[in-house]
Amino acid sequence: MKLPEIGDLITTEQALDLCRHFKLDYLIERIQANPDQYEPWVFDGCSGVRDEMLGLFTGCDWKDITYKCCLPHDLCYGYGEPENEIEKERVDLKFYSDLVTKAGMKKWQASAFLAAVRVGGKEEFGFSFSWGFAHKA
Repeated sequence: MKLPEIGDLITTEQALDLCRHFKLDYLIERIQANPDQYEPWVFDGCSGVRDEMLGLFTGCDWKDITYKCCLPHDLCYGYGEPENEIEKERVDLKFYSDLVTKAGMKKWQASAFLAAVRVGGKEEFGFSFSWGFAHKA
């Protein structure tokens, strides 16, 4: 599967294909049940950080971080159920685990990433990468 480039617009149909690729079956069901409830969004890689710099800070391949960790996390965040803190917590812990197991990041570094996600991803902030960002307003 061809993964999106940073800056690419992700349509709902493309998101479904990506969810299939990452085996996010619960999101596939959610999106297919109400596809008109979502809007396209721009894949920004690891939100708030220039992805190519991640390798310098972590000693990991930035593409592993971006495509094995951040992209599936973005899908889970984009299509996350609004106000479902239990789902958000589960998604964030999976992100931490992926950073360690799929990108080879040290646990303390992954903890710092997790802390940033928990602060910046809050729904009430309404950032482009906040929880539930692909839902139509």
